[in-house]
Amino acid sequence: MNPNRFDSHIRAIELRRDLASIADLIDLCFSDQMDAEGRDYIRHVRQIARQLGNFFVAGTTPENSQLPFHGYVWEENGRIVGNLTLIQVRKIDRRTYLIANVAVHPDWRGRGIGRLLTERAIAHVRAHRGQKIHLQVRVDNPSAIHIYQDLGFEEMARRTTWVPDLASRSGRETTHEVLVTKRKREQWSQQKEWLRAMYPYSVTWNLPFSMERLEPGFWNWLSVFLNGGNIRGWSAMKNGVNIGTAVWETGFSGCDYVWLGTKNDHENEAIRSLLPVVLSSVNHPSRITINYPAERAINAFHDTGMVEEHTLIWMIKAMEPNDAFDQQT
Repeated sequence: MNPNRFDSHIRAIELRRDLASIADLIDLCFSDQMDAEGRDYIRHVRQIARQLGNFFVAGTTPENSQLPFHGYVWEENGRIVGNLTLIQVRKIDRRTYLIANVAVHPDWRGRGIGRLLTERAIAHVRAHRGQKIHLQVRVDNPSAIHIYQDLGFEEMARRTTWVPDLASRSGRETTHEVLVTKRKREQWSQQKEWLRAMYPYSVTWNLPFSMERLEPGFWNWLSVFLNGGNIRGWSAMKNGVNIGTAVWETGFSGCDYVWLGTKNDHENEAIRSLLPVVLSSVNHPSRITINYPAERAINAFHDTGMVEEHTLIWMIKAMEPNDAFDQQT
């Protein structure tokens, strides 16, 4: 790889000197858009920068570090004004990477910094024989979407994050034809298929979703409890037939998750029946977050007092040796 090919303002992240400044930049760029997970991430980055700053090993990279903070920055006169985090997704395999936290200071936008950082990350992945790169981009960020598409990323899914609007809680609906009960073990086989379809691994490997952990049963519940969490599940029954399930899971620092699975032709009425029960049964409904396929069951979520926090487009780039800008290496 020709080191002179990239802008001289770009350099690899040095955790010991950069981490606190990167946290400040991400906070500045995205504070008004962050969900509970994002705020929790920034809090942890700052904590790590304070407590472990002197222990970071110089020269670490996404490939040899367990910390998901490496990548590249854009530096102007000693000041970090652009950032891109590049994570090797070992949970999938060592040939898959994730681009995250692409942030450019408002005063330096419009200069193509985000694109140049992304090109640098792509070249890094290719140099390390990576095969796939994932990223997420907000649906309301058309300029970033255009850049990623131009660089060869393709859309693979859209997911909406739903959160409770407690001010409209009194307006929640229930479907009287549907009875909501506690889950039963004999229902799990069908419910597992619904959940697997709703939360495929391709879009949930970065979420704390575990099918094994969601399985009903005392020993599973005890294992979650002993690890500082809690889990509860409900079934929606219509005319004696199970049409949907909701599983509430707590124990995460940023939020509590509700995982939903339904029969396709009963999706809306199952959600309208399940969510009021979930929201009225837990101690802190304001912590609930639901990740769900975009543009599905929108009216049902609204009817039960939920609002869209954001919709993310999942994009993927399969690495090819003949990318136009890669010919210069």
